[in-house]
Amino acid sequence: MFGRSERREAPAFQKPKITDIHCHILPGVDDGSHSMNQSRRMLDLAWENGIRTIIATPHFMPEGPHPSVDRLERLAEELREYAYEQNYDMEIYTGNEIYYHQEAPELLEEGKILTLAGSSYVLVEFAPAEDARYIRNALAAIQAAGYDPVLAHVERYMNLCRKPYEQIRQLRDLGVLIQVNANAIEGKMGPQARKITGELLKRQWVDFVATDAHSDRGRSHAIGECLELLYRKYPAEYVENILWRNAQRLFLGK
Repeated sequence: MFGRSERREAPAFQKPKITDIHCHILPGVDDGSHSMNQSRRMLDLAWENGIRTIIATPHFMPEGPHPSVDRLERLAEELREYAYEQNYDMEIYTGNEIYYHQEAPELLEEGKILTLAGSSYVLVEFAPAEDARYIRNALAAIQAAGYDPVLAHVERYMNLCRKPYEQIRQLRDLGVLIQVNANAIEGKMGPQARKITGELLKRQWVDFVATDAHSDRGRSHAIGECLELLYRKYPAEYVENILWRNAQRLFLGK
């Protein structure tokens, strides 16, 4: 553990390298950004908060409709052009947040659902009250199809997040990666979500912290409070892993 003064000088505040693997910044494709102007404001806020790489992950819901992969890429390219115009040295990739359904592995194979930045990793979500066994079996089905699941905002799944968190440990033992939301760490999703994320962070069972940003207000890329909490309470090396190093490993397939 680092001392208090060393934490204040942590690299993420001086030379941020944050990678956001989960956000809804592409306009008009889900319940996230409503317009390209809002997406640009979200990108401005991401830049101000030290985020230098973004994976845009619009929802892929079984009931649809589903924007085409080409459309998602065109929207991402518009954001890349805006970032270039603003002299933002940012990388913007595409992916999906998959609401799991039985056809998901097949649709991944067909290229109709996007992996994270073209890697083997896929971001998967479930209903908050979903049964723990169902979640485990679904993630195993993703793995059996040759993909590596990242479980989105794990703090929402009450049937997984019960002490002593044995269900989470089992998923990690099976190779499932764990993502939590920054606003849950900050306590903005209620005391229970804050307690769960705090316990998982203490055990170093979190692989990614992401914004899950949906707008330029409320659920946004403003994560300064989260960064301060992370660097104050946890080892700096671990914090840097979950903010950007693990994402680099994801891009490299590691």
